[in-house]
Amino acid sequence: MQNFSGKVVAITGGAGGLGRALAREFAAAGAILALLDRNEKGMDEAARDSGAATQPFLSHVDMSRPAEVCAAMDDIASKLGRIDVLINNAAVCNSKPMWDLTEADWDEVLGVNVKGLFFALQSAARHMPAGGAILNIASVAGRVGRPTLLHYAASKAAVISITRSAAVELASRGIRVNAIAPGMIDTDMLHQLQQDWKSRAEGVPPASAQPSSASTLFGRPAKPSEIASTALFLASDAASYITGQTLNACGGIVMS
Repeated sequence: MQNFSGKVVAITGGAGGLGRALAREFAAAGAILALLDRNEKGMDEAARDSGAATQPFLSHVDMSRPAEVCAAMDDIASKLGRIDVLINNAAVCNSKPMWDLTEADWDEVLGVNVKGLFFALQSAARHMPAGGAILNIASVAGRVGRPTLLHYAASKAAVISITRSAAVELASRGIRVNAIAPGMIDTDMLHQLQQDWKSRAEGVPPASAQPSSASTLFGRPAKPSEIASTALFLASDAASYITGQTLNACGGIVMS
């Protein structure tokens, strides 16, 4: 088992399904947790559910507001001394045909998934010692066509690009930057998307263009714990020579 004893691990989107799984996984490895989310109640529940030996540091923050994101990272470093690992997990998604996308849709998705992620990375890196790790949660949507998720797919392609560039920039500081590209994860976000696809009467692309359990080699979505355990490895010293990479953890939807 990987040992994160005494290491400060900041997780954005800590109140969501994957965020909670990440919190449990890193807490079990001994990490000191800092959870960030705009959902205060969900964050409290995630903290209680994490099983962390010490009370996680909780920060109520809107990831689409860079000033809040940077202030939150500064606060974590001030209170906990540093940030050893950042898991950029916060994301939003909605499903619409290309023809129905509005400027507001783009602003919402890019504001959290790209702008918020970047400023979290930038501000956390300022407080990260050599040997630190940043892990961005991307998606296979950033690698393939997703007609009803065009703006979301674009945002995740940007995450993959940011990961590469930041890895080059931060290598001289001894900080690694990687990403995970999940496919479907059994969380509320997936359930809501599936409901949207079922309820939409028109504008739906062929089934082959939509994510489904049948598109994975295992015939099921990922458990959040399966993505969390992948994150644990990439953030650990066992992956000390891996940087600038995006690992597909998608049940074979995409192969590299």
